[in-house]
Amino acid sequence: MSKVFYVPGQTSIIDYAREIAPNLWASRCRMLMLPELRVCHPGVVLGDEEAFLIAQEAALGTQPQEITEARYDYALTRLPVLDFAADGKTYSFKLEKCEVGNLTRIYALCNGRYWAFLGLAILTHQMIVERITMSATGTVFADRQPRGSPPH
Repeated sequence: MSKVFYVPGQTSIIDYAREIAPNLWASRCRMLMLPELRVCHPGVVLGDEEAFLIAQEAALGTQPQEITEARYDYALTRLPVLDFAADGKTYSFKLEKCEVGNLTRIYALCNGRYWAFLGLAILTHQMIVERITMSATGTVFADRQPRGSPPH
């Protein structure tokens, strides 16, 4: 994943970073470096996009909750869908519009039960099903751990 500039505790990325020299980063849009960004954004740091997204979801995402079939059907047939996936036993879809940051409403049909939660728009169908299965058993989500280095 990419490097990003952001302020820890805030829910949006300031800008993506581009490496302009070895270990020297600038913002993609305005070509500002970290000291210049700190003028407008006190506390800004350079970090991994994945770590930022995981922190964003941990702060703003919700646990899967069981919903009615009518609510599931309404979302599927009346709201703009970004992604629909199925494996023959389970189905999931994400709404097109993000509610906050990179988080969107996600719906699933798993084991004959209907579910919804607010999660990252980049979650795969397999990750969605795992979340619902873990939530139903009270297990902590294993996929919320960053794979790259933590933000610095």
